[in-house]
Amino acid sequence: MAKKPESRRPTSRKTVRQNSRKNSLASLVIPIVVGVVLVALIVGAVILNEKRLSSAAAVRPEEISVPVKTVEPQPTQSIPNPEVPRITLKETQSLLEKGQAVLIDVRDSGAYDQSHAAGALSFPESEIESRLSELSRDKQLILYCT
Repeated sequence: MAKKPESRRPTSRKTVRQNSRKNSLASLVIPIVVGVVLVALIVGAVILNEKRLSSAAAVRPEEISVPVKTVEPQPTQSIPNPEVPRITLKETQSLLEKGQAVLIDVRDSGAYDQSHAAGALSFPESEIESRLSELSRDKQLILYCT
């Protein structure tokens, strides 16, 4: 018995287009998947790097080792203007509490604005002579600087 030759059906243009579309979609799937995976890896690497940087920046003070050097107090033998009378902190506080003294900061106004003793008046050293009339004559004047 002789075999009948298989007959192929002629393919229509519609079938060719459908097969072509399937092949083109299938050929796009792999690059798209690879692209998505690469983007995910890059984003993951960036997030991991950010976490490492933020954890390195968040070092607690007790974890930092800083050498500590104790400075010995210097002798106060060479006090400038030794003829000017000195007053202790306790004496100053007592006179101020009794209203018998005025505390005067003789540093420049910038230093005074940054920080000064409570109740102190600002009289920069360069202005004292020109502003003497503003000072009380019946109270002790206590001048300070740092």
